Amino acid sequence: MQTSPSSGARRLGAALTGGALLAGALAAAPAVAAPSAAPAPTTTAVEACGADDGLPDSKISIQLFTHVGELGFGTPSPETIDRVLGEVAGAGFTNIEPFSQPYSMPVDEYKAILDRHGLEVSSSHGSTDWDTWPETVDYAVALGQDYIGTGGMAGSYGTYEEALATAQYVNRLGKYAHENGANKIALHNHQSEFTTRYPHPETGEMVSAWQVIEENTDPRYVTFQLDVGWAADAGIDVPAWIEEYGDRIELLHIKDAVNVDAEGDPRQVALGNGDIDLPAIIAASEPYVQYYTYEWDYAPSFESSAESYRYLRCYLSDGGGDACEPDDGPSLALGRPVTTSSTDDPARTGEMAVDGNAGTRWGSGWSEPEWIAVDLGASYDLSRVVIDWETAYASGYEIQTSPDGDTWTTVHTVTDGDGLFDDLDLTGTGRHVRLYATERATQWGFSLYELEIYGTPSGQEPTPEPEARGAGYWSSEYRQVRSPDHTPDELLCFLTLARAQSDVFDEVVDLTTLDDAVQVLWAPNHDEWVDVIDRQLLAAWLNVAAGSVSLEDPVAGGSTVGDLLHAVEAARLHAGTARADLKEYKSALEAVSARP
Repeated sequence: MQTSPSSGARRLGAALTGGALLAGALAAAPAVAAPSAAPAPTTTAVEACGADDGLPDSKISIQLFTHVGELGFGTPSPETIDRVLGEVAGAGFTNIEPFSQPYSMPVDEYKAILDRHGLEVSSSHGSTDWDTWPETVDYAVALGQDYIGTGGMAGSYGTYEEALATAQYVNRLGKYAHENGANKIALHNHQSEFTTRYPHPETGEMVSAWQVIEENTDPRYVTFQLDVGWAADAGIDVPAWIEEYGDRIELLHIKDAVNVDAEGDPRQVALGNGDIDLPAIIAASEPYVQYYTYEWDYAPSFESSAESYRYLRCYLSDGGGDACEPDDGPSLALGRPVTTSSTDDPARTGEMAVDGNAGTRWGSGWSEPEWIAVDLGASYDLSRVVIDWETAYASGYEIQTSPDGDTWTTVHTVTDGDGLFDDLDLTGTGRHVRLYATERATQWGFSLYELEIYGTPSGQEPTPEPEARGAGYWSSEYRQVRSPDHTPDELLCFLTLARAQSDVFDEVVDLTTLDDAVQVLWAPNHDEWVDVIDRQLLAAWLNVAAGSVSLEDPVAGGSTVGDLLHAVEAARLHAGTARADLKEYKSALEAVSARP
């Protein structure tokens, strides 16, 4: 079964920004085999990535709170630690970040378990109480870890004065750690470090608690572990923040989520499946960050951690293969009337599965079968259904349609559901659509955050696939993608999604032979000035595709924007066209592109 994010826009954003993330060759570290005495991990070994793909293993870590459901709080038993660390290593990780450290387990025993699974400790979260700080530092130094961390700021910051006092205390902790064999103390944020703000006593400018603590801590002893998920949910432009404060941010908590900076709580998902712009964040952080530590609080499985490891280690090789899927528009189910077989809580009604909010959900009674049905208001020819499951997902279910809400026809059956996102291509017609869940994957009922339905009104022809453009258009496009800001695939993908089309020519160019076609179409009198016209022509077509300019808009001389673009393309393609013939169009194209 295919699983994918419910929003094509998320995939496109990753495709357009991910191509320029890394430079240089980053070789994958060899896998470390556990001795036969170690428990065999259940996760599937991650295949090797190319030398130029993703981040190196030496910089990838996992916060063990990801699997707090298995570890529990405090010091786990040796058997539990051994099993969980075996799974983590099986998922691909070679570095970990424990929480609640130091353990009451002797450090030598803990180190032996780490060594058995080929794991090292990159940093840790634990107590910052001054009375026990020497013990915390000694434990970390014995493990050979680089940073000693905390799950917060190690103090209060409700007022500007409290934030200053916390900074002074953290300097003391960091200096002790540095002088006793550790590197630095690393401070970790949630949302409130950014949303708590006060006027700066000297400038009067409103500053956040994070900024006050950063400004008043010693970079020799104190660094920051920026949690990108909580920062984004607090409204921070994370890449821009890293650009400004990167020299103080040596660690990242890498998490992904949906419903970020929106009403309700964000909901964490596997890396690459949410709304956070991770490629841009990684690109901005590369000059500064030593460890990219993945975290998903209470992750559903070790398989989800393996998926997130692969995102960090191999994301460039994934290639965003589905980035050029057509945009289906808004879900037909959005805000429509819903009926359900049951609810497990009055706060989790069926309407919450079609409200467009990935932080709210419907939950059924703890039985099977259960169902949720949506009245679309009219008959539609369906093409796609997307289900965003909560932990209580269905391993078996049917998608059914009905003309009246009484008689149902099954149009798609799933027998191997694995939760998270299900993106189903299907064919069926009906006004009512029902998800009929037949087999529970957990002891609970069935629960989903969003049910999205896509299609076209019955009898209406679906939106045609993008047609091949005129040869002159592709000639213009090809020159534009020579810009270092875009690769040909990126801009072709964007143009395909935007459906910018020119049908003025009978001659067309196959997308797969773009390079060959340009060699034929390249004008004999091509020069830099002609490139300028090409870029103006492309910019005008992109504005049309984006909806900011209409082909019917008037231009000087009584013609329309469409007439102008077709005339420019016809002149541009003609082999006998000279610079003077194109020059008359320059100001007209500029005027079109300058329209608000």
